[in-house]
Amino acid sequence: MGRQFTQKELIRMALARGWSVNETRGKGSHVLAMKEGERPFPIPRTIKKGILESIKKRLGITD
Repeated sequence: MGRQFTQKELIRMALARGWSVNETRGKGSHVLAMKEGERPFPIPRTIKKGILESIKKRLGITD
C-alpha cells in the first residue's frame, strides 16, 4: 500500500496536472475535478483505500 493523501493534497495534484476543481459542484464535503475530454470525478474529504487508488489512477500518480 502506498502513501495516504489528504483531500487538499489531491486537489493540489489535480490542479498541477491540468484538472480544474469546482468546490460548489460537489456534494457535501466532496469537490468535483473536471478536465476537458475526461469524465469528472469527486474527491471526498475522507478518502478510503479503494477510492484513493482510483483517484491516483485518474491523476497518473505512482508511489
